[in-house]
Amino acid sequence: MKHRITMTVAALIASAASGAQGGNLADCAALADNNARLACYDALAGRAAADRPRSQATIAEQAVTGSTAVTEDPEEEEFVSPRLEEEKANANNRFVIIPHYRNYLLPLTYNSNINEEAWKEQHPGDGMDQAEAKFQISFKAIIWQDLFGRDIDLWGAYTQENWWQVYNTDVSSPFRETDYQPELILSIPNNWHFMGVHNTRLDLSFTHQSNGSSEPESRSWNRLIASALFEHRNFSLVTSAWWRIPERNKDDDNPDIDDYMGNGQLQGAWKWSEYTLGFTFRNNLSSDNKGAIQLDWTFPISQRFSGYIQYFNGYGESLIDYNESTNRIGIGVSLTDPF
Repeated sequence: MKHRITMTVAALIASAASGAQGGNLADCAALADNNARLACYDALAGRAAADRPRSQATIAEQAVTGSTAVTEDPEEEEFVSPRLEEEKANANNRFVIIPHYRNYLLPLTYNSNINEEAWKEQHPGDGMDQAEAKFQISFKAIIWQDLFGRDIDLWGAYTQENWWQVYNTDVSSPFRETDYQPELILSIPNNWHFMGVHNTRLDLSFTHQSNGSSEPESRSWNRLIASALFEHRNFSLVTSAWWRIPERNKDDDNPDIDDYMGNGQLQGAWKWSEYTLGFTFRNNLSSDNKGAIQLDWTFPISQRFSGYIQYFNGYGESLIDYNESTNRIGIGVSLTDPF
């Protein structure tokens, strides 16, 4: 017992001596950010910083040593992979909802090129508004963590995208289209570097997408999708390639969907301070050059929400419009980051 007391006192003296050299518990307590404060306490206790995101480790080391020098601009740091690490750490917390794709609400969008033909099949004699609301809900949950004892995870995900004729009161403001997308995702962290670019994740997913409608408005397809996440400082890029799982001709609602959606896409995001600029690009890579581009801009409006402006031009914004070109701009709020 006396030996334990002696060791405890010695540890306290060592901690105090460390504080005299530049940092102490008071310095840590003064940090407003919860993660930074915890990182500071860990550093005082001698825990390694390797398991913490670089920004937290840097703050902790500065608090302990009393240094104010900045070794790297936080705005130039990778921003997707640290979030993925945090998601994995919270994967088994049932009180945490983990986002998958962006969660957003655009109360007002305007489409200058509406698909009236599909609308008239459901609402003959009624007009379709060019202004409507659009929103997306997307989340995921861990199914099997550290598959086969390796750093490989199996996730289940669900995304629902909605187009709502909220201002079309003549027909009781119906939902024009709802697309449902459940997925199974095999996620593999990676640490490959090439000319300053960091490949931080590889994914393989089985993805089903359908609009849940009956004929003649029914649309659906199943895909195997391979994706890779690349990061360079504050720029992230996800490259995806997919293969459509064949269906019998009599069951295929949209046999030519590949002609409009292509076989892959690029999705990028550049983060500067509290602003994010993003894009999604795809093309069928054939002579008719059908494709689509989406541009995104988020900006701060509160601690919980970001303002969000979305612009889409091309084919495949929704399944019902996969073979119709859309030209839409919308404004609203975003709850989470794009990927």
